Amino acid sequence: MVAMQESRKSISKSARRRRPTVESRKEILDRVVELLWDRPIRDLSIVSIMRGTGLSRPAFYMYFKNIPALIEELLVDLEAEMNEAATPWLVAEGPAGEQLRKSLEGIVAVCRRRGPVLRAISESAPHDARLERAWSGFMDGWDRAVRDRILGGQASGWFQDCDAAMVASALNRMDAAILIEAFGRRDQRDPEAVLETLCFIWSRTLFVVGDSS
Repeated sequence: MVAMQESRKSISKSARRRRPTVESRKEILDRVVELLWDRPIRDLSIVSIMRGTGLSRPAFYMYFKNIPALIEELLVDLEAEMNEAATPWLVAEGPAGEQLRKSLEGIVAVCRRRGPVLRAISESAPHDARLERAWSGFMDGWDRAVRDRILGGQASGWFQDCDAAMVASALNRMDAAILIEAFGRRDQRDPEAVLETLCFIWSRTLFVVGDSS
C-alpha cells in the first residue's frame, strides 16, 4: 500500500513537471486575475498566487521574475486582446460605423473578463513607478492609434475638424474610466448599456453629422 501511494505521488509530480510551459504560465496568470477581483496588487503574494494553482511555489520563478513583472505581462496580454478587438475599426475606410460598434463590442467583451487587471493597474500606477511607466505606455499606444485614425478620417472629410491628438486622448481616457467602473469588480454593469454609451459618444464626437456609414 505504501509503495502504491509513493508511486501515485511520483506520477503526480511527474505530471506537473511535464505540464506545457504555456499552460502553466496561463494557470498562474488566470489565478492572479481571479485574486484581483477582490484585492489590490499590493496585497498579492507569491504564496497566495501559487496556492490556487496545481504548481509548486518555485515554479513561479520559471515564468516570472517577481510580481511586478507578472503584472506587466498581464497588461501586455490585455493590450494584445484589446488591439485585436479594435482592429476592425482602426483599419477600416470611411466613418465605418458598423466596424466602430464591432470594435467597441469586442473591447467591452475583453474588459468583462479582464476588468480587474485594468482597474488594479490604473489604481496602483500612481504609487508605483514601474507600473506608472507600463500604464503610460499602454495609454500612449492607444492615443497614437486613435489619433492616426482620426487624422486619416479628417483628411478624407469623414470626421469633424478637431485636434486629433487631444480628442484621441480624451476618448481613450473616457473609455478607460467607464470600462474600469463598469467591469473592474464582480458587480458589473450591463454590457449592452456600456456599449451603447461608448458608441454614442464616439460617433457624436467624430462623425460628420448625418454620416455614420
